[in-house]
Amino acid sequence: MKIIVATGGTGGHIFPALETAACLAKRGHEVMVAGALGPSEEKVKAQGFATLPIQAKGLTNRSLLGLWKFSTLMCAAVAQALQNLKQTHPDKVIGFGGYGSFAFVLAARLLNIPVMIHEQNVVPGKANRLSANLVAKVAISFPKTKNYLEPKKVVFTGCPCHHHRPLDSRESLMKKFSLASDRPMILLLGGSQGSQKLNEIFFAMVSSWQQPPIQAIHMTGAKDYWAYAAKYRRFSLPVKVFEFIHPIEEAYAISDLVIARAGAATVSELGFFAIPSILVPYPLAGGHQKYNAQVLADAGLAQIIEQKDLTSQSLKDTVRHLLTSGQQHQPIFNNDPAEELALAVENL
Repeated sequence: MKIIVATGGTGGHIFPALETAACLAKRGHEVMVAGALGPSEEKVKAQGFATLPIQAKGLTNRSLLGLWKFSTLMCAAVAQALQNLKQTHPDKVIGFGGYGSFAFVLAARLLNIPVMIHEQNVVPGKANRLSANLVAKVAISFPKTKNYLEPKKVVFTGCPCHHHRPLDSRESLMKKFSLASDRPMILLLGGSQGSQKLNEIFFAMVSSWQQPPIQAIHMTGAKDYWAYAAKYRRFSLPVKVFEFIHPIEEAYAISDLVIARAGAATVSELGFFAIPSILVPYPLAGGHQKYNAQVLADAGLAQIIEQKDLTSQSLKDTVRHLLTSGQQHQPIFNNDPAEELALAVENL
């Protein structure tokens, strides 16, 4: 089959979309990636997928002028999507959220092409709330999402993410990262772009220990990488700094504790690896990360610290508590989400 994967260009949409696209391709389908891809288009092309980029933006200004501009841009985006679908003749379309994805979902519905969507977060985003009214099936990442949607449309697949355990032993992975085997290892993640707030507080916490009883891997994002690499060197702190980590599974496999935001993919990965975590939900974007974080908190896998309450001391206290608790955890997810989602698309 020829399948179009439609997505917005932010990491929360693009990573699950690409994981699913790769799985569909392995299953023998012709896959194209479409939507408002922005800078992510080069990443998509690098993975060997043809792209169908369009221009689309969300509603940020609710004044009459803002609504008029949004409506004009969305009509143009749907027209672009219609033209792309008529030229490519896909058998099916799956949308991953974002207004670029919505344009293709609506266009597919107008052309009677089978279409479904995938919702990454516990609480559906605006574009997917609109799209859910147009499609036959909605795949979800977390069981609680069913409460926000028409139940008969829902299929639980999980969130396509990095969840395969590396084959290398913990000892060999520790050597690969130049880490000691006799100290706890903390992983700091701020999302694909990094988090300036988490970077700042984490450095303050580590540097406040004269002889840190921990070691760490700190993924800063590209913007802050050089500054923090220099800071850790200057103070001879036991922290390995990366702007981005690939494959992230290797870092998960050696982590005793993860400090992170609460994007859907990150929460899913932590649930697969059963790693205790401290989650600091991003307070904007509708506050949806707080609901994601609660999934792990309810399972006893995470402590949540609101960003307004985050200080180097509050972080240090929580790190100490979790590292000394000695509690054993079991994975709360066990399936292969990309495979489950690919199967749902095939059966659409």
